[in-house]
Amino acid sequence: MKIYKLIITITIPIFILMLFASILTTKQYLLVSKGLYESHNDITFDHDLASDKIMGYLNYRYDELQYDFEDGSPAFRQIEIDHMEDVKDLYTGLRLVALGSLIIGVSLSIFLYKKDKKEFYSTYKSMYLWPMFFVIFVGGYVLIDFGAAFTAFHGIFFRNDDWQLFTSDTLIQILPINFWMVSGIIILLSFSGSMVGIYYWATKSLRKIR
Repeated sequence: MKIYKLIITITIPIFILMLFASILTTKQYLLVSKGLYESHNDITFDHDLASDKIMGYLNYRYDELQYDFEDGSPAFRQIEIDHMEDVKDLYTGLRLVALGSLIIGVSLSIFLYKKDKKEFYSTYKSMYLWPMFFVIFVGGYVLIDFGAAFTAFHGIFFRNDDWQLFTSDTLIQILPINFWMVSGIIILLSFSGSMVGIYYWATKSLRKIR
């Protein structure tokens, strides 16, 4: 029983975290962020079209990222394209992890609910523990030194320096470092809120069956 509970408390939060993170890969999120950052003032190309190309590529609507501006110049340098290929591979891997976590977590949750409702709700009540430490650690890192956290993230998930782009590059103009800082905070707050919601739901449900 304990191993079931442990797996549930790991897989369900992973899925929820990935779910909130996936918001970043939508065109709608980029359009909501349009004009909020200083680098957006320097954009002379079609912001909406570029956003569509970037997110369409990440979400498998386009096989290639490249396209040309109205003057015939390429919208992205080769290093930007190479980096986005790495990002897409990472994104695909994280999606598979999220899907696997959902299937495993939900399956075991159903099994546990049928076997022992009290244990089921107790498991969800205590689910916030490791996410709390994760949010405190990552959130503190982000708030204290986001630059270092940003560099550490790329060092962990990427094997090259293609992410070190020029401020004049299309990707950086649309997605400056402040964009990632704000997005990271939004994800952590949303994730924290969901864990708090699960805790109160499970606590209330436990009281009903005692």
